[in-house]
Amino acid sequence: MTNSRSGVFVVSVLVTLTWLLLALFTIPRAISRDVGDYGFFTGIAERLRAGDVLYVQVWDNKDPLVFYSLAIARTLGPNGVIGAWLLEILWVVAAATALYVIARFQRVSRPLAAYVGFGLGPFVILGVAYFMGSTHLPAIALTLMCIACIYSRHPVVAGISVGLIIFFKLVLAPMAIVIAMTALFALKRRTDLRWFVLGVGSVIAAMSVVLLVRGEIVGFAETQIHNVLYSQSPIVTAEQSGLLQKIAQHIVILVNPQVAAIEFTTLAIVVLTAPWWSRSKLQNGSTSVLWWITASGFTGAVAVIGVTGKWFHHAQALHIPAALSLVLLASWLVNATTIRSLFIAGLCVLVTYPLAGLPQPSLYAAAVTKLPNRWEQATSPDTLTSILRERSPASVSFVGETIPQASGLEKWTIACRHIAQRPFNPEEVFDETLECLPSSEVVVVSQALDVTTNFPAYDAFIAGVRGTLDAGFVCEENAGLLICESRQGV
Repeated sequence: MTNSRSGVFVVSVLVTLTWLLLALFTIPRAISRDVGDYGFFTGIAERLRAGDVLYVQVWDNKDPLVFYSLAIARTLGPNGVIGAWLLEILWVVAAATALYVIARFQRVSRPLAAYVGFGLGPFVILGVAYFMGSTHLPAIALTLMCIACIYSRHPVVAGISVGLIIFFKLVLAPMAIVIAMTALFALKRRTDLRWFVLGVGSVIAAMSVVLLVRGEIVGFAETQIHNVLYSQSPIVTAEQSGLLQKIAQHIVILVNPQVAAIEFTTLAIVVLTAPWWSRSKLQNGSTSVLWWITASGFTGAVAVIGVTGKWFHHAQALHIPAALSLVLLASWLVNATTIRSLFIAGLCVLVTYPLAGLPQPSLYAAAVTKLPNRWEQATSPDTLTSILRERSPASVSFVGETIPQASGLEKWTIACRHIAQRPFNPEEVFDETLECLPSSEVVVVSQALDVTTNFPAYDAFIAGVRGTLDAGFVCEENAGLLICESRQGV
C-alpha cells in the first residue's frame, strides 16, 4: 500500500465503506422506558434548552460540557436527531484525524496512515464497550487530539484539549495529563510545557466563569464529591461494603473476556515494539516516543478502571491506548522491518478485531438491517413526552428511570431535581426526593411500587413514595406508566 494511485484508490474505497457503516452505527437511540444513560443525557439537555440550571433545578452526575454540547446539537433536525448524530460523528472524525496525524509523524506513508487512522481506528474507538452518546467518546477524541498537537508543536491547543476533558469527562483528565506529560518530556519539549499549562488554565478559567454566571459552579463541585463516593459504593447489594468486595467490583471489568482481549492485544503490541529490542532501535526517536505514550496510556487506563470503574462501558478508557497501539504497530512494522505496506495493512486488520474487544458481527449487521426502524424511532418523540404534551403544563417529578427526552415541555417545571432514582443511589437522594415530592402537581412513576431489592434504603424510599401518593395524589396508568395528579389540583 504505497503512494501509488491504485493504493490511494483502494484506501479511499475502504475508508468510505468504513464511514458509511459507522454513520449507521451512530444513529441516535430512542428509548421510551428505562432510558439508560443516553436517555438521561438527552432529557437533561432538553431541560437546559428550557432554561433550567444544571445541578440545581435538574441533576445528573455527568460533567457540564456533555449537556451543553448536546443541548446545542439537538436544535438541528427532527427530535434533535441530526444535530446529535453529527456531534457523535464529529468526535469520531476528530479522533481518526488525530491518529492519522500521529501516524504521519511516525513516517508512515499517507495511504497506510489514512487506512489505519480513518479505516481501522474508528472500529477501535467505537469498540465493544461503546454505546451511542457515551461521555467517554469526547474524552477519547480530545486525548488523541492532544497527542497529535504535541507532536505537531501546538502545545496551547494540546492544553485546551485537556482542559476540555476536565469538563467533559473529569475522571479521565488525570490519565490525559499523564499521557501529555509523557509526550512532552519524551519529545524533549520542556519549553512547550508552559504553553500547555496556559491552554489548560485558559479553559478552566473560561468554564469557571460560565458555571459561575449560570449559577452552577457550587453544584458542579458538589457533584464531583458525589462522584468520588459513588465510584466506591456498592451496585449489586448494600452488603457489598467490604474492602475486597469494593476492589472486586472494579477488577471484574478488567477480567471480562472482551475487555481482556483489548488489554492482551495492546500489551502484546507494547511488548513487541519495546524500544530496548535490537530491532526496535533501528527506528527513529519519535517512534520510541509513541511507545512511551502508549505504555503510559495503557497504565493509566488500567489504573482508572481499577479505581473507579463500575460498569462495562467504563472499559472505554482502554480505547485510547488500544487505538495508539494500532498506530504504534504500523509504525514499528514500517520502520523496523522490511515487510511490504500491503502486508502491514493486513496485520493491522488482524489486530483491530481484538483491539475493538471482539465485537459480534451482528452488532454491525443490525446497524444496516434495522436502519428504517431505528430511524423512525429516533425521529419520533418518546412515549412519556407524548403523554405529557397532552396535559396542561405543571410542576412534575419522576420516580424510577423513565424521563421525557424530547422538546415540547418547556413550560413544565421540575419539582424534584433528581429525575431518576436507582437502588444503589446514596440515601440523601431518596430523602431529598421524598421531601419535595408532595410539592409536585404531577408525579410520573415508572418503577413498580411493590418491588423489593438488595438495598434497604431504596425499599424504604419506594414505601415512602407509596405513602405520599396514597395521601395526596390520584393516579392512573397510561402506556405502562403511572401518572399521578395532586388532589389539590383535581
